[in-house]
Amino acid sequence: MEYEKCYAFEPESARPAKRRRVEPQGLHASWRARHEAYQKAWREQKQRIDAELSSINSSTVLELTKFLDGAAQSNSPGAIPTAVLSTGPDTSSRTSVIQQLSGTQNLLARKVFISISATTGGNLKALLKATIQKATSRNEGIDDQEDDSAAQNKGAKLLNYDLQILANYVREKRLQQVAIAIQDTEAFDSELLSELIELLGCWLDRIPFVFLFTIATSLDILQQRLSKGAIKCLKGQLFDVAPSEDEVERAFEAITNPSTSLWIGPELMSTALERQSDYIQSIGSFVGAAQYAYMSSYYANALSIFLDPAIKPSEVSADHFEALRNLDSFRDYCRGLLDNNEIVRLRGLFDSDDSLLKVVRAELNRGTEALANVMIAVEVVRELQLWAQGSRAAVTSKSKLYCQAMSNKLAGSSLVRSLLLSTRKARSDAAMRTLTAVMGVDIPKNLKQQCAKIRKELTDMVMNQPNTGQTLRSEDNIRNSTLRTTVVAQKVELSKQKSTLSKQDAAYTALLRRFTDLLDGYLNKTFIDPKSLLFHEIFLYDLKSPNRETFTPRPRHAIERALAAPHDYLDCSCCAPEQGDVTLAASQPATAVLYQLYLESGSLINVSDLWQAFQAVLGDAGQTEQQQMALFLRDLAELRYLGLVKGTRKRADHIAKVVWKGL
Repeated sequence: MEYEKCYAFEPESARPAKRRRVEPQGLHASWRARHEAYQKAWREQKQRIDAELSSINSSTVLELTKFLDGAAQSNSPGAIPTAVLSTGPDTSSRTSVIQQLSGTQNLLARKVFISISATTGGNLKALLKATIQKATSRNEGIDDQEDDSAAQNKGAKLLNYDLQILANYVREKRLQQVAIAIQDTEAFDSELLSELIELLGCWLDRIPFVFLFTIATSLDILQQRLSKGAIKCLKGQLFDVAPSEDEVERAFEAITNPSTSLWIGPELMSTALERQSDYIQSIGSFVGAAQYAYMSSYYANALSIFLDPAIKPSEVSADHFEALRNLDSFRDYCRGLLDNNEIVRLRGLFDSDDSLLKVVRAELNRGTEALANVMIAVEVVRELQLWAQGSRAAVTSKSKLYCQAMSNKLAGSSLVRSLLLSTRKARSDAAMRTLTAVMGVDIPKNLKQQCAKIRKELTDMVMNQPNTGQTLRSEDNIRNSTLRTTVVAQKVELSKQKSTLSKQDAAYTALLRRFTDLLDGYLNKTFIDPKSLLFHEIFLYDLKSPNRETFTPRPRHAIERALAAPHDYLDCSCCAPEQGDVTLAASQPATAVLYQLYLESGSLINVSDLWQAFQAVLGDAGQTEQQQMALFLRDLAELRYLGLVKGTRKRADHIAKVVWKGL
């Protein structure tokens, strides 16, 4: 080999055989079909969500567009036209409005819409450089062949923060407007923002600037932060943006659309809503949580294949039908068939997969329809809150009522009873509005017919009363009763006595009671326990642990647990604690051993003592002292990389503990 330039390599073993492609078996055989079903289901859901979110701030975006168009047509260069968006502390609202507005403005040929933030630059030169670069790089819709003078300009080279570059670009492209959106106005340094406004105001006769400020506080605070010269350069108009709660409610309505096939359970939905309210985040985070729930259901639950209505029996393996027969809801259903002596039907479900598939499709349709009716009943409760209490602020959000209804907490609840009692106490004009509002909801046809009959009777009753214009009173109203004082055996007794009611008031009281009894029966029948439905494990997903671990992770807790109890992750017999006691052992990973010694130390750790303790734990494990020293140095570097220890200037041979477990 020292003198030969090359040699022939001839392996002794024969050519390895081709690896056979192993097809998924059992419940995993349907993963391709489930993936396609997920893509189709979420595509439809995402379209509904986007349609709802695009319409929530459509009026504000339209007003801003009119403001920008009016500013582009005006020829008064005295002050910079400024639109001030009051969004509150939520950053998601301002982001969505800016995105919608930029999507419409950037399509126009003679307008440029750019966005800057406090992180764009820390001084005036950096802000000007970023503004010029973003403005001149937006060439959508601009015909570059109209004027090619930019390429032929042989004048002096300008600095990249000189506004003359932007002025030349505006003149060459014949731009009508350069809109600058500042998304986080409060984060800007007040002096820097004032200097930027004053400088851009000096160029207003050559560059048609327009400002778009988003504020989280108020207009007065914005004026206090700006200098007098900057305020004189602005001519503003205030616009209001819908709060993030409205966006969440719109997205929730799209997720709980009656045409959806997969429903999110109350535990998972309440967790996502609480996280959205506790941490002010964009609406995309809530939509992402819903999408991850869809992914978890379709990918982890093999029975979600039955949510596809076009699935055929030949496309489903026998293991899926066997899994159907082992569901808890199906077992309860079979017990009911046994109690009713329907043996033939029960035997058909166990012997024939086709019969079971027909039952699954019918029950899935019935279950989703029942949950859609729950949402209609929730809307009825909201209408009762609005008209019975007379204030829109007293109306509970639909998402909160959904979580209560899906948890089976609304049927016969104190909330429903108080609403029905308030309806019984209402006067005739308020009762008429309540009836009209309930009939406006998509309630069942027979209930709507009975409500229409009651409303007609109430209309005739109001028209035929002797005193025209006077409202009818109910007997259940406390204002129609008086307190009566009597003295019996030198004791004062109070008694409540009903006021004398006319025949019209008595008939009105009976009519209201009939209406509330009708609503009470409808709500008690509609508000059902979703887990009592057959095959609810398929169309109802309520497992919150995957979403919580993904959207609210705890990496520090996971690292501490892995180092303190490696057996929880490795699941090996060598690291298993004896009788529940976690003890140091040489069989554990070296980093875990060093971490547990680190926990027993104080705030300052002597590296020599730590090395001796580490060497004593490892003992004579077939390693030399040099190998153990290499392990010690590597593990110490890993602890330092994790931020657990650091060097200290107090003592050269010591390290300082930075983090304590659980704190």
